[in-house]
Amino acid sequence: MSKYIKDDWPVMPDGSPFDGKGLLSLVNGGKSPFDGVWDVKLLLREIEKNLDVKVIDIPFVFNGANNYGLHMKTAHGPDLVARLARGDVNMPEFDGLSIRVQIAEIKFEAAAYQLLSSEPSILVSRLLYYRIPTKHGGPVVKPPRNLAGRRLMVFERAEGGNDVWDDLDEQGKAFLLAQAAVIRASLFTFDPPLEFSSAWLLDRLLEPKPTSFSTPVAPTRESCIHLFESKIQATIKDLGDAIGWPSDNHTVGPKALAAKQSLLRLLPRIMPTGRDEACFYRLVLEHGDFGIHNMSITTDSNGTPRVTSLYDWETGCILPALLSDPLMAVTVDLIADADAKAAVTRTPDDADEEDCIEYTKWAECYFKVLFNEAPEYEHVIQAGKDARFVWSALRDWPGDDPEAYFGDLGTWAESRMRR
Repeated sequence: MSKYIKDDWPVMPDGSPFDGKGLLSLVNGGKSPFDGVWDVKLLLREIEKNLDVKVIDIPFVFNGANNYGLHMKTAHGPDLVARLARGDVNMPEFDGLSIRVQIAEIKFEAAAYQLLSSEPSILVSRLLYYRIPTKHGGPVVKPPRNLAGRRLMVFERAEGGNDVWDDLDEQGKAFLLAQAAVIRASLFTFDPPLEFSSAWLLDRLLEPKPTSFSTPVAPTRESCIHLFESKIQATIKDLGDAIGWPSDNHTVGPKALAAKQSLLRLLPRIMPTGRDEACFYRLVLEHGDFGIHNMSITTDSNGTPRVTSLYDWETGCILPALLSDPLMAVTVDLIADADAKAAVTRTPDDADEEDCIEYTKWAECYFKVLFNEAPEYEHVIQAGKDARFVWSALRDWPGDDPEAYFGDLGTWAESRMRR
C-alpha cells in the first residue's frame, strides 16, 4: 500500500478539477466532490453545534498546501472560514506530519491568536473554535469514519482575499507594502508575556533542537547564548553520532566536531553588549511566514488596498529580537541584508533587469516604513550581524555533506575570532 500524506484535490465526473464553488448545493444533491475521502456534513454538524450557527452556503473552498479553507455563510451571524487539514492521521499508511507535531502547531497557533486578539495594530484573524487531531483506537479504515484525525480551526471571516497583488498599480503596491510594514513593526515591538515565551520558545524551535534548557528562558544575553549553545550541541553532537535526518545516514566527522568547538568559542564574542543590551535580547513573537499570501486584503472602488487580517501562524516561534526575521513575501521575498539594507531573494528565473529594479523598489519601500516605525529593528540587525549569520547557517543546512558544510562554517568562525 502506498504512503498517504494528504488528500488529492478532487476532480468532477467530467475529469476536470473541482472549481471550489457551490459545495453545499453539491452536498445536498448527493454529489459532494469529497465523497469517499471525508464527509462535509460531519464538518457542518461540528461547526453548527459548537458555534450555535446554521450554515446556509459554502460559496468557495480553497485548496491550500496543507489545509482546505471553506468560506461559510451563516443564517444570522458573521461569515466563517473553516480550515480543515487535508491529511487525516487515522488514514491507513499515514506518512504526514506526526500527530505530536500537529498538536503542538495548532495549540501554539491558537495561543498566538488569543494573545494577539487585543492588539488591533497586528490585525490577527478572530479564532472562534479549534480542535486538535486525535488518533482513534479502533480498526484503521479508509476513509476514517469521522474527522477526528484532521485538525480544525474556525475563524470569523475577514473581508477580502490574498490574490490582489498582481492587479495593483505601482502606487497601490507601495500602499500595501507600507501597511504590511506597519503590521510587521507592531509585531516586532509587541512584548509577549514571559510566561508565554517560556512555554513556547523551545517547543517552536526547528529541528534539530535540544530536549530541554538548563537555564530558564529570559530576555537576557546569557539566555540567548545558552539558546545558541543548545542549538549547536543539538545539531552537532559527538564524533560518530548521527547528524541531520536519520534517513541521510550522516555522522559527525572531525571537521564538523571542530566547527562546533569553534562556534562555541566564538559565541560570547559576537553577542552585542552595551547600554541598549535589553533591546537585543527581549523576546519577540515571530509569524514565521509573513507575506501577502497570509493576509486578507480588500480594495476600494479606486483600487486602494487595505489589509484586514493576518493569519496562518502555524510556523510561528519565539526568538530573541537579535534573531528576528523581517522578511516580507510578495511575488519575491523582500529581505534585509547583513547591514540592514533592503534586498530581494527568490527572484524568478526569467526576471529581466526592469523586473529586478521593480523588486528592489518594493524592498526599499517596505523597509523604509518598517525601520521608520521600529528604528530599533534596524539597529538590532546591524549589531547582530555575526550572530544572525550563525543562526541562519544552523537553520538552513540542507542536510548534505556535513563535513564540508560545517567545516566551512568552522573556518569562518576561526577567521572571525582572529579579527
